[in-house]
Amino acid sequence: MNNDFQIMYEAAWRREGFVNLLSDPGFKAVFCDRNNKSLLIHLLNCLLPEGVRVRDIVSYLDREQSIDYLGGKKTILDLVCKGDGGELFNVEVQSELDREFFERCVYYGSGLYHEQLLSGDDYQKLRPVYIIALLGFNIAHSDESQWDTDNIVSRYTMVETRTGEFAPSTIIVIFAELARFTKEIGDCLGTEDKLFYWFKNGWRYKEEPNQLEDEEFLGDLVRACNVASFTKDKYDNYIVGMKSQRDALHRERQIRREGLEEGLEKGLTQGREEGLQEGLEKGLEEGSRQKSLSIALALKQRGFELAQIAEITGLSPEEVSTL
Repeated sequence: MNNDFQIMYEAAWRREGFVNLLSDPGFKAVFCDRNNKSLLIHLLNCLLPEGVRVRDIVSYLDREQSIDYLGGKKTILDLVCKGDGGELFNVEVQSELDREFFERCVYYGSGLYHEQLLSGDDYQKLRPVYIIALLGFNIAHSDESQWDTDNIVSRYTMVETRTGEFAPSTIIVIFAELARFTKEIGDCLGTEDKLFYWFKNGWRYKEEPNQLEDEEFLGDLVRACNVASFTKDKYDNYIVGMKSQRDALHRERQIRREGLEEGLEKGLTQGREEGLQEGLEKGLEEGSRQKSLSIALALKQRGFELAQIAEITGLSPEEVSTL
């Protein structure tokens, strides 16, 4: 368990401070709460592409995706909701590095897009699916110079490769790479900056920062993250989630540690075996060379030409001449 999570976990037990919005329990405690629907709408509108806006959330959907075939993978999503235009939004937080996270997001989106239609439904019923992920790590880009603390949001859509023409809205993947966001609270200029700052740093505070009170949305968000404001049931659920996340992190690190130890032992064993084999080969090679030198010396003493000796023994004429 890293120090950040330990501090956050202990603070939760003492019922003080603010949740970490980049943790599953913290994010769900705030944004899965129906009473905080306006906060979710603001979050979506900060991250959606230009021209796409949500006026209302009409429903919160089951977070468990069904399995279409025997052996299929079951997926539990962080938050799924439907906007007033029928669009589906899956919002995820991911603090630990995952090199296949983009593939995961496409997988999530494909499942949600597919499940919109019942048997016999027409494709016209399909609505866009937005996968929105707030990340505690950086994803790799082909040109890293294009990404910095002022450019942390990436939006992936289907486009025609030659003209850049935008295809009909189907599955749109949006990332906010918060590890790139390095601004201090005094350097944050607008709502988006302050939102990213709070997502990344809010859990470190003991009291509400005055710098975020100038906008109603941000002030409401800060208060919604205050653990002390939770009802007993909400607090109990949050603690259960914190414990589950702590145990999951512990198991993951234990597996990594065991894998590292196993890999090290295999490496040492293989190294010993390879060293023994290499030593044997070198010994045989050296023995063969000594035999060739002895034969060459005997032939030289009997008057054979250097070229003849080299051809018979495999030694070079220079080696034979030094004998």
